[in-house]
Amino acid sequence: MAKLENLKTNLSLPYAKIHPSIDPEADPNSYSLEKFRLYETRARYYLIGSDRNKKFFRVLKIDRSEPSDLNISEDPVLYSPQEIKNLLQRIAEGNRATGGLNFVAKVFGIVGCIKFLESYYLILVTKRQQIGSICGHAIYSIDESQLITVPHVSVQSDIAHSKTELRYKKLLSSVDLTKDFFYSYTYPIMQSLQKNVLAMGEERMPYDNIFVWNAYLTQAIRSRCSNTIWTIALVHGHFKQIRLSIFGRDFSVTLVSRRSRHFAGTRYLKRGVNDRGRVANDVETEQIILDEEAGSCKGKMSSVVQMRGSIPLFWSQEASRFSPKPDIILQRYDPTYQATKLHFEDLAKRYGNPIIVLNLIKTVEKRPREMMLRREFAHAVGYLNAILSEENQLKFIHWDFHKFAKSKSANVLAVLGAVASEALDLTSFYYSGKPSLVKKRANQLNRTSTGRDASLRDLRGKSGDLVKIGSGSENSNSLTSREREGDLSQQIKTDNCDGDPPRFQSGVLRTNCIDCLDRTNVAQYAYGLAALGRQLHAMGLTDKPKVDPDSSIAAALMDMYQSMGDALAQQYGGSAAHNTVFPERQGKWKATTQSREFLKSIKRYYSNAYTDGEKQDAINLFLGYFQPQEGKPALWELDSDYYLHVSGAGDDLFPDKCVEDNVKPLGVVGKILAPIPACREDFSRMKLTSFDKLIERTCSSIKNVRLCSEPDQRTGGPTANSGVAPDAA
Repeated sequence: MAKLENLKTNLSLPYAKIHPSIDPEADPNSYSLEKFRLYETRARYYLIGSDRNKKFFRVLKIDRSEPSDLNISEDPVLYSPQEIKNLLQRIAEGNRATGGLNFVAKVFGIVGCIKFLESYYLILVTKRQQIGSICGHAIYSIDESQLITVPHVSVQSDIAHSKTELRYKKLLSSVDLTKDFFYSYTYPIMQSLQKNVLAMGEERMPYDNIFVWNAYLTQAIRSRCSNTIWTIALVHGHFKQIRLSIFGRDFSVTLVSRRSRHFAGTRYLKRGVNDRGRVANDVETEQIILDEEAGSCKGKMSSVVQMRGSIPLFWSQEASRFSPKPDIILQRYDPTYQATKLHFEDLAKRYGNPIIVLNLIKTVEKRPREMMLRREFAHAVGYLNAILSEENQLKFIHWDFHKFAKSKSANVLAVLGAVASEALDLTSFYYSGKPSLVKKRANQLNRTSTGRDASLRDLRGKSGDLVKIGSGSENSNSLTSREREGDLSQQIKTDNCDGDPPRFQSGVLRTNCIDCLDRTNVAQYAYGLAALGRQLHAMGLTDKPKVDPDSSIAAALMDMYQSMGDALAQQYGGSAAHNTVFPERQGKWKATTQSREFLKSIKRYYSNAYTDGEKQDAINLFLGYFQPQEGKPALWELDSDYYLHVSGAGDDLFPDKCVEDNVKPLGVVGKILAPIPACREDFSRMKLTSFDKLIERTCSSIKNVRLCSEPDQRTGGPTANSGVAPDAA
């Protein structure tokens, strides 16, 4: 980790173009403020913000004389260290009669502000810790945060101290910002490396992104200041970075998981899809490989993105104190699968095509639970493929993970690795390449460098002539991302014949089981391992596009995915992830593993039955889905939060910007929408006695169904055994 902080990088950021000491007339809103000091007088709070090196300062004034309004004003002046010292002395002198100027806290950014019934509160980061670095841009987690009441105590009414107000404060404080939240001042960590490279001309942190959890909390400050320099954009999920070496060549592996703020919540309270096509537990996972010089003109980098999300149908499970496995209920009859269609259109906008669906739920059960959802999901995919153009059709892979894993000779990771390999053939991955003509431009930019870490502007240069192509704002607005990628590859072929051409990912592998936790995490590791081999090979670190599953690098990657799986399972399900595949691979004693899994089951059951309700309330409050109002029912008095997530304010913050609006949606061939008869029978939870009949009825309507085979058998030529998984459809 220490080496990561010393990555040799040499260009300025798009958010901090030129240091003010060099160009004092530059736009002050483009700078990055990283260190703050909060002072108070009776009438105001003064937040003094500075850059990392404390060479220039800005001032934010917050009025404390209004009990229920938020009055914020930003001083337009850019101060030097001596000027800010003089200013604070003058403020202290002017307020001597009312108690003077007092230091409150050392701060590292504003998480946001919120109002319950009367007073506004500021949520501040008071301690941080660097957990990694991407191309020289530091990534931080929060060690301590503080909730500060804005109005002075002398102007507050009794409402500010009421039981309801205090309960809201306690509820908000139950969202633990020190756990699984991370941010960066200078790198848009809420977006993939590929998207950041291709994002031309964007000067501010994209708070409208679906992975920014404090978008609602920061909206008031950002709109009043017309910038994003005072607030930090928090991503919720998991961040892990390790340093590895192959034959003396160092590189870093970073695993970033981002949870969507839409339809977010806990396991039994958020299932399936909502009316807008948002699914529960929507998590994007990015695997980034950086060499020692990533971010400079010499370095190479690569990333690959996959995602997990609940089955996009209207279904639920009622949390029960009496049953650890409550019944699955198909809630609504949606004959034209509109919500499912919206979900896959959203994925196509976010990632491009093809969308590959890997469904790991059961096909055979004594009492139909998962198999009922499997059948309905198959109908949905078949129905949508019938109305989609051929190039936009969904690739559907169903594989009964549990059934195959019960076999003594089962090699679950080998089968999933074969699926991953086929998916990567279709989607590819991002690789920066190493164009030769970029060096001259990078050296020119070096002269305007201010000693700050590597810039995304430089990263764009590494992917061909991106700076030149994206120089006009009309270009970046008119081109779709797919068109841009095509133009880029063409430009690179013509201009950079003797460099490695970059690659871009188009499409995504979407994996789900019932909870998108346990089985899904094993499948995501298999995909990550297959991708790692290709990434290392493309970057010239290995001579084969495959990593030995028994190597130390594979073991290190398994640890990372295991850690990620536990974190995501804790957030959504209330316990660490269930897993027998990884412990077996790691050679752990079976009896120990079984007892550990049993304890996880108990912990998850307790969390789902007793504590998830309050956890969901806290999430709804934090994300802005519920906004308290005097005279209306309190959050904990509502029977259901269904309407909050369908029409709530939190989802409506940026209705048109939550996905890339410059990418074409799924194309629809002009076919008439008509219900499939089997859907109505499924909706009434029809029981099927014959597994063969089930397969026949569900698979007949699916296009692009693929078989999974062992990778070593596949390469053995026509004489080798097919190795088809017995229940792969």
